[in-house]
Amino acid sequence: MNIAARLVNSTHFQRFIIAVILVNAVILGLLTLDLSPGTRSLLLLIDQACLAIFVAELALKLVVFRRDFFRDGWNIFDFIVVGIAVMPDAGGLGVLRTLRVLRLMRLISVVPSMRRVITGMFLAIPGGASVAAVLAILYYVGAIIGFSFFHQSVPEHFGSIGTTFFTLFKMMTLEGWPDIAGQVMEQHPHAWIFFVAFIILTTFTTLNLLFGIIVDAMQNAKEEDVREQMAEHGIPPDEESPEMRLVMMERDIREIRALLESMALPGQRTAAE
Repeated sequence: MNIAARLVNSTHFQRFIIAVILVNAVILGLLTLDLSPGTRSLLLLIDQACLAIFVAELALKLVVFRRDFFRDGWNIFDFIVVGIAVMPDAGGLGVLRTLRVLRLMRLISVVPSMRRVITGMFLAIPGGASVAAVLAILYYVGAIIGFSFFHQSVPEHFGSIGTTFFTLFKMMTLEGWPDIAGQVMEQHPHAWIFFVAFIILTTFTTLNLLFGIIVDAMQNAKEEDVREQMAEHGIPPDEESPEMRLVMMERDIREIRALLESMALPGQRTAAE
């Protein structure tokens, strides 16, 4: 049991699983090409080997963690993804079988930085929901105004509520909105007031507020991750403590160093060694 626990929690084991996930990603991509029967059979064999490794990993975790396995949301995520992949390719279940590509999503549960991003996104849901509600109200009001003013003169963009909603979405993305505005302003010279006001309220205000909430939530998720690391090392998780600042600085330095090393050319890397 101790050997299995050390294996599951070891860094080398995690790196091995990441490598298998990446190999599996390449295999699934190659299987979409027009290949010879022999090559396809070989790739399918490697794909089954990757799946067997994932099943063995989950079995090890179930043995080590037992009931605690299902207390971790990421373990449940892995269990569902691998469970879909091992479903028999027959009958109605064949449709679910095509979802084996979801195995690539396991990178999110294995790589800590990706987990932090997803955690931050979940933390941003409450604040993001409020912003989304405000955005929906602005859309509804804008759609009613746009349809009332322009549905007769420019029916291709404002002919119905549904068409108007889609037109407003294109305007919010700033994709081709000058063409739409120019076409409307040929018959309604003062229509620029509507377009400018809508874009300012949605794109430049509401969406930027949503992005700010997401960034703040990701920062909070990163700080929580640091606190957990400090707790594992027996350091009091005081937000103002020098230890907290030091751990965050060391983490940032490691990430910057890894980024610089990945950007270095092979010749430069050899010379540095």
